[in-house]
This record gives sequence, structure tokens and C-alpha cells, in this order.
Amino acid sequence: MSPRRPRLRRPRLVDILSFLISFVIALIGAVGVILFFESRDESQLEGARAEPGQPYKGEPVLSPALEDAVAMGNVVVLHRDAKIPPGVKELTEGAGPRLRELGLAVILEREPTLGAPLGAVSDDRIELANSASELRNFVDFHLGN
Repeated sequence: MSPRRPRLRRPRLVDILSFLISFVIALIGAVGVILFFESRDESQLEGARAEPGQPYKGEPVLSPALEDAVAMGNVVVLHRDAKIPPGVKELTEGAGPRLRELGLAVILEREPTLGAPLGAVSDDRIELANSASELRNFVDFHLGN
């Protein structure tokens, strides 16, 4: 005689309902715990930073070509003196025509009426500075670095 196999029984409606009720209660509990800890979380995004510079109100006046370049996303670095201040050339490295078209270039221009030795202009912001190192954050921010 062969061993008798245990017979599988079909789940009853009561078994199915009790499983579903248990599952829903566990799901509600898990969501409740997540929402509780989420509401107590006061952290902020690490990458969020304030936009550098002041609002640009059209002074100093840029030429139409420079206005177009700035509108495309480029940054114009202005210098007051005839001689380019030290460190400014490093800001413009690699700024060829292709980067200008893409709005990723730093363009150098002399502006004798500038109120500071250096200034950087983006589409809607301006930063005046005494040295090129003071403009690095402004340039990086507006070029997306």
C-alpha cells in the first residue's frame, strides 16, 4: 500500500479575508511609521545654494553682441584697467566659439567705467570684485559647474 498523500484543502473565504485584513493593517502601519519619521526630518538639500551676485540692472551697459552672449548663458568678465588683471585668463580657459554657441563660455571685455577692478555679468546678475579669485564662485555657478 502506498503512503497516503496529505490532501490539500482549498482556502476558505474566511482565510482569504483574514489575510487581506492583516495585510492592509500592516501596510497602514508601515506607511504611518514612514510618514511619522518623514515629518520630523528637518534636513535640507546639501546642493542648494544662494545665487551669487546682485541683480543686474543694465549698468555697466553691454554691447548688443555681449548682451546676446549673456542671454545665451555665457558670462562676461569685465576689467577696468587696460592691462588684464592676474588670474582672469584662467577664468576664460577653453572658451572657444563652440562653447560660446552653447552658452558655456567666459568672455573677457574691457570696461573703463567699471566701479571695481573686475566685474562678471550673467543674464540677470552682476558681481563686482577686486581679484579674479573672487569671481570664481559666480562664474562656476552661472556656467553650471
